[in-house]
Amino acid sequence: MNIDINFIVGVLAIVYGLYCFIQRKLAPENIKKLQTMIERNGETMAHSIHLFGYTILPIVAGLLLLYASLRA
Repeated sequence: MNIDINFIVGVLAIVYGLYCFIQRKLAPENIKKLQTMIERNGETMAHSIHLFGYTILPIVAGLLLLYASLRA
């Protein structure tokens, strides 16, 4: 099995998404982007945006890249 760029970027995207999820659960006060979003959009909307943009989206993109890499 040859490791290509899609595989590497896919794994990194999944790791980043999981890291953001864990960081958001353990210490959300340390995430400056989240705190700024809370001030501008309110707590519920900020958490929703952050969950989608920094957790779900990278994990889905990573899975798609892994699928493309393993399929080729």
